[in-house]
Formats: sequence, structure tokens, C-alpha cells
Amino acid sequence: MDYLLSLLNRAVGNEELARLLFVGAIGLSVVLAVVTLALLVLGVRDPVQRRLSLIKRGHAGGNYGQDAPSNLQLMLEQVGQRFTSAEQEKASTTRILLTHAGYRSSGAVQTYWAVRLLAPLILLGLTLLALPFIPKLSLSMGIALVAAAVGVGWLAPAIYVDKRKQARMTRLLVAFPDALDLMVVCVESGLALPQAIERVADEMAVSQPELALELALVNAEVRAGIPSTEALKHLAERTGLEDIRGLVSLLAQSIRFGTSVADTLRIYAEEFRDRRTQLAEETAAKIGTKLIFPLVLCLWPSFFLVAIGPAIIGVLKAFGKL
Repeated sequence: MDYLLSLLNRAVGNEELARLLFVGAIGLSVVLAVVTLALLVLGVRDPVQRRLSLIKRGHAGGNYGQDAPSNLQLMLEQVGQRFTSAEQEKASTTRILLTHAGYRSSGAVQTYWAVRLLAPLILLGLTLLALPFIPKLSLSMGIALVAAAVGVGWLAPAIYVDKRKQARMTRLLVAFPDALDLMVVCVESGLALPQAIERVADEMAVSQPELALELALVNAEVRAGIPSTEALKHLAERTGLEDIRGLVSLLAQSIRFGTSVADTLRIYAEEFRDRRTQLAEETAAKIGTKLIFPLVLCLWPSFFLVAIGPAIIGVLKAFGKL
């Protein structure tokens, strides 16, 4: 505390004014923190408010594939509601990003922005508490550490969500060929497309639960009365994969013009296998180029040291320099 007071005194230039500002900032922060936590806790613990929040999220009668939110999640949503509106979050890029990352709940956008707003404040407080324990810390270095803490708190949730999105899309892309082959077998055996999707979802529930859940959601939308083409378009939007988007386009055209769905799936499966082979060949062709820098910087210096080092030592001994 004395260190922070000295920094504030150095910035203001008046010791009495610095003390007043320091005490006022601490008092205001404590009051705001207590009032905010009290309001949030009372709002969450109130059974009526919690019931209304669950109904708004679609958990009144249970939501397929999702668990009921915890008190902490409801608190974060209440914080995020102050900064986002329901109209803006429906078609926002943040909603699309969170959907691709696997967060499909109605309060995902609010929770995301609440975490991004609270994380810098928490890291800022921890940094201010840790500053007195850092020896020989100048004012510019302290400001830099505070700015770095705020930047990390702001960017860390976004980086985590982006990494989760990439990992989920990779898992879906790896599981998609198996699901496509199973779908071809089911359709060729006489099942209709919704029944084939349901069977594939049941078969892949253990090995690939994420793709199985997406297919089960497609089947649930079809049972609810949504056309198959719209349900498949929703699948492409939720996954964000171009391969699934291409399959959806082909199936929509096949359903619209009355052509054979089995032939469409078989042709697309063959094209997808060819595309996977080309992608593997392209990746293998890039390995030689990618190995240039590790070889030049890591392997070749040690090789030259082992191969030419003894000769250089012999030459130096011959000229009497060793």
C-alpha cells in the first residue's frame, strides 16, 4: 500500500491529495464491489429470478444436449446483459464464433463478454497487489506491467475460444468421413435420410460424441417440422465446415429435384476421399520446404562442427596456435 501511495504521490505531486485520492479510490472500489456482488447473489438466489432465467434460456422443460447453468454462469450472464442486447447477439460474429466453438446456449454471448470484461479487472487487481513485492520497480515499469495484465485479461478469453473452435472443427472434420460412409450404407440399405442420420448419430455417440450430437440435432429439427434442407443448412452453420456445407448443398439439390440421395452421397463420398488424398499429398509436398529452416539452424551447424571440428583443431595444432 505504501508503494502504491508513493507512486500516486509521485504522479500527482501533492502528498495530501494523493492520500485523499488513494483512500477515495479504495473506498469506492470496495463499495461498488460489495454492492455488485450483493445484487448478483440476491438475484441468483431468488427462486423467481432463477426460474425466469432458466425459462429464458430454454431449460424449463430441459434442453437437449445442454446442462442447467450454474449460479456462476447466471451471474456472468447478468453482468453481460448490461453490455449486449438480444437483437445484436443473434446474428453477431461473436455468436457465430461461440457456436463454432460449441457454446450454443442463449446466454453464451453475455457470458463471453462478461468474462472478457471481468478478467482484465481481476488481473489488474492482482497486479496492483503484487507490485509492492517487486524490488526496484520504476513507475514506467509498473505502468507497463499493469497494461500487460489488462491486455492479457482482455485477449486470453478470445484466444481460448478461438483455440477451442479450431480444435472442435478439426475433430468434426476427422469424424465426418466415417459418418459419411455410414450414411451411404444406411441410405443404400433402404432407410430414408432422416432415419439414416438418426442411425449414424446413434452409432457414433461413443466414438465421436460432438458430431453425433450435431446429427441428433438435425434429426430433432426434422421431427419438429423443419424441412430437411433447412435442418441441414443449420448443421452447416453450426459446424462452420466447408465440407459439410458442400454436402448440404448437394443434398438440398437432390431433395429438390427428386434425384437419388444414395447416389448423391456415394458420389460426394468418392470426391471427399479424393480431396483428402490430395490434401495429404499437398501436406507431404510442403514438408521439404518446412524442413529447410530447422535443418539450416539446428542440424547443419552441429554436423559441420562434428565433421570439420577435428580437422580445424589439427590445422591449428600444426601451426602451433594450440
